[in-house]
Amino acid sequence: MMDIVAALKSEEKKLETRLGGIRQAIRALNGYAPRAVNHMPSEIEISSDRGSKLRGRKLSASHRRAIKIGIQKAKARKAGAK
Repeated sequence: MMDIVAALKSEEKKLETRLGGIRQAIRALNGYAPRAVNHMPSEIEISSDRGSKLRGRKLSASHRRAIKIGIQKAKARKAGAK
């Protein structure tokens, strides 16, 4: 019985390592560089990295205008829902 539990734990660690590699491959395909080779990112880290894609870059006037319009629409929806 103990051998089976030890074998299952060993397999679980192998699968976690593979899952981490798969997540890193998905991030690489989506344009997000992995932080470190041995680092297995959690779902929270993957989703939180998306906001930093434009940090430090200048946006075009049309892009800034589109963002402002989107914020205004969201505020209007929120005010209308109250």
